[in-house]
Amino acid sequence: MGESDSDTSARLFGYTTDELIRLLSFGFAIVVTLGAAFVFAWALLVTVTQFKYWEELLRLHFAAIIGLPGAAAASFALVVFLRQTEGPIEFEGLGFKFKGASGQVAMWAVCFLTIAAAIKMCW
Repeated sequence: MGESDSDTSARLFGYTTDELIRLLSFGFAIVVTLGAAFVFAWALLVTVTQFKYWEELLRLHFAAIIGLPGAAAASFALVVFLRQTEGPIEFEGLGFKFKGASGQVAMWAVCFLTIAAAIKMCW
C-alpha cells in the first residue's frame, strides 16, 4: 500500500543489496585483519620458541614476510572502509579516469605501493 519503487528494492535475508554488500565487505575486512594478526602472532611465536633457522630468516626478511602482507591488509581495509563512508571511489589523474570497481582496484594498488615503498625506505 503506497510503497514507492525505491522501497521495493531487492531484499535478501531482510537486507537491501546495498546493506548486504556493506555487511559482507565489513565482514571480509575483519577476516583479512584477523588473518594478518594470526600470521604476525605465528611469526612472533616462531621467533620466541628459538627455532634458529626461522628466527634468522624472519629477522633478515621481516619486511617481506610480515610487512608486505600487512601492507596489503591495510590497503584493503583503507579502500573498503573509505568506500563505506563516502560512497563509490571515483578519481582521475594522469589522463585516466577511474569509477566504481576500477577506482577501488586502482586505489588499492596506490595504497599498497605507497605503504610498500615506506616499508622499503624504513627497512
